[in-house]
Amino acid sequence: MRFDRSRRTSWAGLAGFMLLAFLSTAFTFMRAPADAAELAPARTAITQGTRTEMRADFLDLTNGDRARHDRETLRLSRVLSRYATHHSRAMADRGFLFHSSEDDLRAALEGTDWTAAGENVGVGDSLADLQDAFMASDVHRHNILARTYDHAAIGIVIEDGRVWVTVVFYGD
Repeated sequence: MRFDRSRRTSWAGLAGFMLLAFLSTAFTFMRAPADAAELAPARTAITQGTRTEMRADFLDLTNGDRARHDRETLRLSRVLSRYATHHSRAMADRGFLFHSSEDDLRAALEGTDWTAAGENVGVGDSLADLQDAFMASDVHRHNILARTYDHAAIGIVIEDGRVWVTVVFYGD
């Protein structure tokens, strides 16, 4: 779904996708503009390391897929990744997937240079499994491969052996 600030459209159009033992959903929205290589990492079951290392691993997986489709590399937003981690923690605590509200995501993006944003959320057994599921879903794949996006924020929480991920994409 795309969001045009001037029309204030609803949140209709969220997409769900279930593959094997994990579930994920994605959305995309846009705001009106203000004033009118080879990066293919091995697909291993990544669930180890510090939160910072896992975030870097997941960004490598995402950028590897982007490189294979002739897309520019996404840069990590560490500040917005704190928001994404908070959202992943909230999903893990509640035990189900849900998206950020429009107001929460807009507030989190405040101060960044963006005209379009999207969010992928998922839970699974590993980061590699989640990335594969995202790429197998048209709406998630769109967020990952959108040429409009140049930044990503990644929040990862591991709870009871399950990996909860929130990825916020944005750019102009």
